[in-house]
Amino acid sequence: MVRNGSQLSEATSPTKAGWRVNEWAHDVGLSRAFVYELLAARKIESVKIGSARVITTTPAQFLSNCEPA
Repeated sequence: MVRNGSQLSEATSPTKAGWRVNEWAHDVGLSRAFVYELLAARKIESVKIGSARVITTTPAQFLSNCEPA
C-alpha cells in the first residue's frame, strides 16, 4: 500500500491477522533480531506455515503490554 509517496504496512487494515517478521518489526519500530528474541522468549506469539513464520500478536497488543518508561 502506498500513500503520499511513502510505503505503509498493511497493519492499518482492521482484518490483518498475521505479520511476517520484517513487517512486524517495521510496524513496532524494532530490529528483526530483537523480534526473534521476543519470539524465543515467547513474549509474542507466532505460527509456522510451511517455511514462513507468521506473528499473530498484533503490534498494538504487544505495545499495550509494555511498561511505560
